[in-house]
Amino acid sequence: MGPIEPGTSGKINVEIKTTHFKDSYKKDINVTTNDPNKGAFVLTIHATIKEILSITPQYINFGSVAIKSKRDMPVKVTNNGKGNVTISVIDVNPALNLGISPNKNIIIKPGKTKDLLLKLDSGKDPGIIEGTVLIKTNIPNLPEKIIPVRAEVLAK
Repeated sequence: MGPIEPGTSGKINVEIKTTHFKDSYKKDINVTTNDPNKGAFVLTIHATIKEILSITPQYINFGSVAIKSKRDMPVKVTNNGKGNVTISVIDVNPALNLGISPNKNIIIKPGKTKDLLLKLDSGKDPGIIEGTVLIKTNIPNLPEKIIPVRAEVLAK
């Protein structure tokens, strides 16, 4: 922003990247000027962030599981927006241990929820499984959402 002549006004443009926020947001911005009567002031921004695509749970922990076992975890994907949301594909990693259904071409209408089922195959070795579910969408400012996944595989 350039100089503002005495007796005139100007704009302060503020951009908030809300990708990792939800609910309420507050930020103070310190503005300094060369105005002898008001050299500095605080501009407070308040915003309510509406999550267009909400996922429950946001973090999946299968907890402790035995080797060579299988577990399922329901996942709910809700469209809180005004238009249809298309999920083109859902990738899981590691694919050796995780699967999800359905995994592509999902359309969720406004206000509706789609139920998914995440499947864990613990494999034959003890240890920690850390992975992700990557949901690819048609939402311009939210092309993908990532859900962290964890399980601890215990020896018998």
